Amino acid sequence: MALPAAAQTAAPTFSPSPNGHAGPATNTTPTTISAPAGTNGEPDQPVRLTADQIINDRDLGIVTAKGKVVIVQGGNTLTANTVSYNLKQDIISAAGNVVLTEPTGEVTYSDYVELSGDFKNGVAQEIRMIMADHSRLVAASATRVNSNRTDFDDAAYTACEPCREHPERTPLWQAKAATVTHDKVDHTIEYHDAWLEFEGVPIAYTPYLSHPDPTVKRQSGFLTPSVGMNSLIGPSIATPYYWVINDQQDLTFSPRWMLNQFTSFNSGDAPNAASAALQRVVLAGEHRWNGEFGQADTIASLTADPITGNLRGHVNAWANFAIDDNWRAGYIAQHQSDDTYSLIYGYTIPADQPWLTTQPYIERFDQKDYFTAEGFLFQGLAPPQDNSALNPVVLPHLAYQHVSAPDQYGATWTVNSDLLSYTRQQGTSASRVVNQVQWDLPYTTLSGQQYTFTSSLTTDGYHFVGLPGYGDGYSGRVVPMMAINWRYPIVSDSTTLPQVITPIVMVAASPNGANNPRIPNEDSADFVLDDTNIFLPNRLAGYDLVEDGVRGAYGMRWAAYPYRGGELDAQIAQAWQAHPDGTFAVGSGMSSYMSDYIARADFMPAGNIGFHDRVRLDRHTFEANRNEASVTAGPPAFNVGLTYGYFAKTSPDAFTFFPTRQYGVLAVNSTISRYWSVQTSYYQDMATEGGPLTFTANVIYNDDCFALVSSFTRNYTYLNDYQAGYTMMFNIVFKSLGDIPFRAF
Repeated sequence: MALPAAAQTAAPTFSPSPNGHAGPATNTTPTTISAPAGTNGEPDQPVRLTADQIINDRDLGIVTAKGKVVIVQGGNTLTANTVSYNLKQDIISAAGNVVLTEPTGEVTYSDYVELSGDFKNGVAQEIRMIMADHSRLVAASATRVNSNRTDFDDAAYTACEPCREHPERTPLWQAKAATVTHDKVDHTIEYHDAWLEFEGVPIAYTPYLSHPDPTVKRQSGFLTPSVGMNSLIGPSIATPYYWVINDQQDLTFSPRWMLNQFTSFNSGDAPNAASAALQRVVLAGEHRWNGEFGQADTIASLTADPITGNLRGHVNAWANFAIDDNWRAGYIAQHQSDDTYSLIYGYTIPADQPWLTTQPYIERFDQKDYFTAEGFLFQGLAPPQDNSALNPVVLPHLAYQHVSAPDQYGATWTVNSDLLSYTRQQGTSASRVVNQVQWDLPYTTLSGQQYTFTSSLTTDGYHFVGLPGYGDGYSGRVVPMMAINWRYPIVSDSTTLPQVITPIVMVAASPNGANNPRIPNEDSADFVLDDTNIFLPNRLAGYDLVEDGVRGAYGMRWAAYPYRGGELDAQIAQAWQAHPDGTFAVGSGMSSYMSDYIARADFMPAGNIGFHDRVRLDRHTFEANRNEASVTAGPPAFNVGLTYGYFAKTSPDAFTFFPTRQYGVLAVNSTISRYWSVQTSYYQDMATEGGPLTFTANVIYNDDCFALVSSFTRNYTYLNDYQAGYTMMFNIVFKSLGDIPFRAF
């Protein structure tokens, strides 16, 4: 309610003045005045006034409060040194350290404020405002209209926090304007006749500027345009529009206008008018949905080739949905019109794999069981994977796993069932069903020796079509397996370098000849022996191939823990098989009776240094057939990383053949200061007739209100119509105002 009612209905009883005449009544003790709502005929909220001293001049109709004055009404709080209330005009005048706090979180400071009794209208001088997101606005004067709009004159806005040591310093950036309007209904802040200053220097002018106020998390409207340059498709400008559909979803529509096509393209060269229009623009957008029971994101684009007029585009989408506490469903959908589209037009479909995947799925899981039903569709992005006729369509793939609770001896049962069907336009198509039951018993002796006993029975059946050499038919097998894994950790206690040495031995046995050539091999086509699988009873991935016969592995692990911190860890092992039968290809490291030597070393002492190496050494010559090594050194201020990779050529198998590959990576990262950082990397193909692959340099500045991200990449690779070249990107971000992106190819 308005304060006059508070003064009239709840004013304290004042004593007569000392001279006995009527006049101002004074209460010199801290006093609180409260009043009910509605005494002025309006449905306003009650007012509570607290002050050290209250003077009520009945002749003039003015109530004056002094000393620690606090007025609270409907979530608004006004504090000041002195507050005068004109009951007749319904005006509050506050002076001296005036602070107005509003329910939205805004805090306004001023030397002098006049407000209507209901706080809805008013004027202020020398105003300073801190908004809900800690951004700040200062103005020579301000006018508040009906609690919904505030007009500021000669104003400046910034999202930068003041310097703690020198708060009087000019902020890093600020937007100055002749007038600024804060509309609380539309939740916008508008600037008229505005300059953007950086370090006190004007850098940009606009007659009008608008952005959402801090209470807005999402608002429809045009975003900052971005300019790009591409050596293949020319200059372009994107004009994104952000549309808030509802509380759970939004859409960013980003048409990208190809500027050179407006001047050089002849529409008569295109197959039709629609294609001619699309040669001038890339229609792109992203739809996001974040609901109570799931999420989804879809990015898509469409254009026409500037030369041929053929349609080009892509889709990259994913979603997951929680059906209930145990069931979940979702999909991944990735597709593009041709191999090089995303490279040329700059859309980030995963570039670290030579194929795209479409995968719908549904799954159920609890503490002991897991079930999934899914399908797969693949699109290759480089030869030979880009031949769609050779790529399989997998539908369905059903998998189920159950792990029992440990019994009184600690033993567990595991049941795996798998059903798979796939088809091709060219090549083998097949269906299979696999069932596997496995029993595991861990056991530790009193001396500390660790045993794991494993036995399993695998049964499967296949129906194949077009299997080379066998045509159409059926096949199946039953494969029992038994294995034992032994480890004996030996601890060397020391105050300076405690160590643990662990010898490891694994022996497993299955019937010979388990891999029938009438079984098509799809999910076990690629095998590399390494430290992650050398001690497994079945070192092959998937179900189509199984490791048969008597086989095993032996090795040693050493770990040390320096008292100053860090960890040292190393392992060396070798596998063996009693009856090599061609299951493992030449070049896999496991094609003979004895495998290559597998070693791993991880040295991470305390401090800014680390070394990691995984290597496979030829069992006869000790030459490296595979080596993946990396070392990092230096503090965050200057950290250098080196990575080296070497992979000897594999056998010329249709699935696994690769020539010798050798590469090196140099990375230098520097956190120069709290806000500045530099990141550089250089990739080199070190194989015969190799050369540089890519060079990247990033310079980043990021503080509480401003960010600058610049990136330069030099690519040396070629693929079809994608040519080597440069990529440069700059993005300047002003917190709460927006960003200014630029990208060049």
